[in-house]
Amino acid sequence: MQVTWYQLKINGLLDTNFLLNNSLFNEPGRANQLIIPSDTGCAAATNLAPSNCANFQNMVSTMLTSPRSQVSAAAQPLTNWVFDLATMNRGWEKLNGIDFTASYDADFEGVGAFNAGIAGTYYLQRPLALEPGLAPVDAFHANYAPIGGVAMVGVETTPRLVYRARLGWSNGPFSVTGFVNYRSHWFHNNGGPFNVNNQCQATGSSAGGGTFPCAIMGYTNIVPSFYWFDLSLGYDTGDMPANDYLKNIQVQFIIQNLMDRHPAFSFRTGLRTSAWDIGPMGNGDVSGAGRLVSLILTKTW
Repeated sequence: MQVTWYQLKINGLLDTNFLLNNSLFNEPGRANQLIIPSDTGCAAATNLAPSNCANFQNMVSTMLTSPRSQVSAAAQPLTNWVFDLATMNRGWEKLNGIDFTASYDADFEGVGAFNAGIAGTYYLQRPLALEPGLAPVDAFHANYAPIGGVAMVGVETTPRLVYRARLGWSNGPFSVTGFVNYRSHWFHNNGGPFNVNNQCQATGSSAGGGTFPCAIMGYTNIVPSFYWFDLSLGYDTGDMPANDYLKNIQVQFIIQNLMDRHPAFSFRTGLRTSAWDIGPMGNGDVSGAGRLVSLILTKTW
């Protein structure tokens, strides 16, 4: 058995900050990215009258007259601020958790050898500071906008527990190993459907656009925990055959996602569409392909 506590820290995170909202104008550390007239050395009053700030006008003119600019120079009088969408190194992030492994092997004469084991990770903390000097936030939890009055406060943004366990048997050339995989629940942050909770035109209906209880109540963005199973069958000729060409041949028959289970289906609006939920940010920790059968033939000389 082995348990390892770890902590990783990344400084200067790659950040595009492509989502623009009003709060960014007042965030410290944004002056080199979201630029208003007062950020160029002019008085704060020029923020309401950018044409009175020569420094800001010179900067805008330089950008609009650049050969690479895709915006007409005629837009200069209409420009009140500039938002730089270039990827930058800013802020920091830590991640700490526990990696664990355990295994046990037992040999029973005349029956064969059995083995069991598990390997996984439990994430503990993930403080994140996107702006230099700002107090870090808990990136493992978030408060999402309610859907039809149903709150999502302090919900988990990523699975906290992931593991893979096995139970196997072997006897001579034969072997069988079964695996169970697990991913705990989490919540995605996309918008919900418009005909759930208290958003319907009449009580108990599925027609969105109102304030009455819908046929579907209690909807949240939760992605449920998920189990799936794998199976491996093997045969190894070893040194048994007299013919050298038939020695040390391994045949493996592998079935991934034995029960053909699909991950949860997530309704999403905005930048992502509804689809099988393969993991946070599409990282593929769960396959949406269903059952996958493989036959592997290996010869060792």
